[in-house]
Amino acid sequence: MSPRSPSSSDDVRIVVDPGPPATTVDRVRDRLAERLSTSLGVDSVTVDTEMLALGPDGALLVPELVERTHRNSSAAVVVTEFPRLRGRHQVMVEIDHDACTALVSLPALGVAPDRRLIRVIEDAIRRLRDRDAAPTVHGARWFAVDGGEYLATRSALGRTRMVLGMVRGNRPWRLIPTLTGVMAAAAATASFGVFYSSIWAMANALSPWRLAGLSVLSVTVMTVWLIANNRLWERRDALPRYRARLYNAATTVTIVLNAIVLYLGLLVVTLCGALAVIDDGYLASQVGSHTGLRGYVFLAWLATSMGTVAGAVGSSADSYDDILEATYGHRERARRQRE
Repeated sequence: MSPRSPSSSDDVRIVVDPGPPATTVDRVRDRLAERLSTSLGVDSVTVDTEMLALGPDGALLVPELVERTHRNSSAAVVVTEFPRLRGRHQVMVEIDHDACTALVSLPALGVAPDRRLIRVIEDAIRRLRDRDAAPTVHGARWFAVDGGEYLATRSALGRTRMVLGMVRGNRPWRLIPTLTGVMAAAAATASFGVFYSSIWAMANALSPWRLAGLSVLSVTVMTVWLIANNRLWERRDALPRYRARLYNAATTVTIVLNAIVLYLGLLVVTLCGALAVIDDGYLASQVGSHTGLRGYVFLAWLATSMGTVAGAVGSSADSYDDILEATYGHRERARRQRE
């Protein structure tokens, strides 16, 4: 690709991955254009959506994409959903001075990336114009690499931010409809606890700490089962070790969030069922004392934990393809196979 040099007044073309990158850029587009116009004199900002291709080794084929989309713009910005790593550095943006191109990794910007995305794009374009320009993103610095530079962090906070950004990219809320079978099995099992007096007495005898421990255990069992049963765990022989660990961390947090939401939903349903079915006086006669609302809550709490464990084990997602789409490893392999 022939070298380009940005002028003091130019156009910027942004190419974004479909999904969260496209949604995020569309949400901040007006603010971004205003910021670039005010601080850098950019005339216009054009946004195109195109799925970025991956090579056989998982590398983004950015040069080919930019060659097709650069057109008359003097700078191009590519925003991808995939995390970018340089050793232990969590890369926010990579720039190629010769091609006047910036590649932004959305996961590195965290779970609420809007403001940081504007600042990172502004920093990248400013750096393309002035190699001595300092970053405005707190805790990040520029590192030189063959053919360009990258803006990155290397800290526990940066790693946590990237994992949370990847969880956001997994869009965990889209998994809930695919787990209705798991929820139905858990609800059917939990309902038995509402009708057995031995469960009532056991719930009344347990301490809140023990019930909380059972909640953690049940959510853990559901998480482990869903990951193992749907083969969501990335093996280290399939991906570089550090990237596999990163993908597995994002997948685990995604599934844990879904398990917690399902658990809380089942708890509310079970509590409502207990209040509707069991008379307060009859409950008191069975457990030997008047417990009031506490008795219903503890009963629903125990029944929910039992139902979650018994219902989750042996169940599977309604759509295997949908749950796979919520993992970075599967999406990376799918793009590599497509190419």
